[in-house]
Amino acid sequence: MPRRRWALLAVFVAWTAYIWVSRIANAWGSSTESTSSKVVSTVLSAVMLALAVGGLVVLVQTWRRPLTVAGAWIVQVLCGVTVVVWVVRGVQILASDHDAPFKIVHVALGVVSIVLAALVWRMVAPVAGRRSNGVGTSGPSGPGRPLAGVADGGGR
Repeated sequence: MPRRRWALLAVFVAWTAYIWVSRIANAWGSSTESTSSKVVSTVLSAVMLALAVGGLVVLVQTWRRPLTVAGAWIVQVLCGVTVVVWVVRGVQILASDHDAPFKIVHVALGVVSIVLAALVWRMVAPVAGRRSNGVGTSGPSGPGRPLAGVADGGGR
């Protein structure tokens, strides 16, 4: 994967990890949240962090090798879940009784996350789409192997 694209994925993975590690710290440091609310926040954060670790694995694998179909799928799952989580959380935050600065900051965090997810999705979509369109379905190109001619993440 070209370094420019690799850097975009690195920023997205780092951003995701930062947001959700911060969420865990904020939840357990809060005196106003119930224990059950803290647990729910922690479970959601753990899921997002697990997906970010998947993105990190893909990032490390693509340092010197082409992005694989399986790697693209892993990254797309991270992107898709990020968008769903932030759309749902954004609505919940806007409908809550928090003050305006809280809502502005958290909606902005969600917008940044969604924009990064969309950019990364667009970057890996050509690789993920090759397999689902039937290209490379025979021979040695399985989900874990790179497809011929896809060394740069799809030529974009």
